[in-house]
Amino acid sequence: METSTLTQARITGTQINYLFVCTRKLWLFSHHIEMEHTSDYVAMGELLHEESYAREKKGIQIDDMIHIDFIDKDGILHDVKSSQSMELAHEMQLLYYLYVLKQKGLPNRIGVINYPRQRRKTEVELTPEKEQEVESAMKKVTEVISLPVPPNAEFSKLCKSCSYMELCWS
Repeated sequence: METSTLTQARITGTQINYLFVCTRKLWLFSHHIEMEHTSDYVAMGELLHEESYAREKKGIQIDDMIHIDFIDKDGILHDVKSSQSMELAHEMQLLYYLYVLKQKGLPNRIGVINYPRQRRKTEVELTPEKEQEVESAMKKVTEVISLPVPPNAEFSKLCKSCSYMELCWS
């Protein structure tokens, strides 16, 4: 996918994440039905971000598409997450960040997902194969958000902590 297509798509890291969590959540969020402000889990995650890695410069926003939690002294991107329960979604989100930065001429291929509550880190690398996965995910995001109505709700264990639970299941 060329840079101009990427720029036109305006896909965010959150949308990539939601693709791997729940396509209904992705559709609702992308159509400005945002419930995160009502969620205690989201509030706890924001507090974790604020209090973890206090020495690092945090919150680097790029083109309203990606939000990097922090970049360490070696230039490695870091994303802070509260739980490993959605690890694939976290990995794809960070790979997307690396992909966008590569499209902008910044060749960093390594990122780290930090799980401070578990004292665990996961390193991800943007390989050519992973780039293809990111491009495929971007196409799927575009397909989902262009649907005329949201996808049907499919219950999973993640629904219990989702800010959209009442909207989907009431």
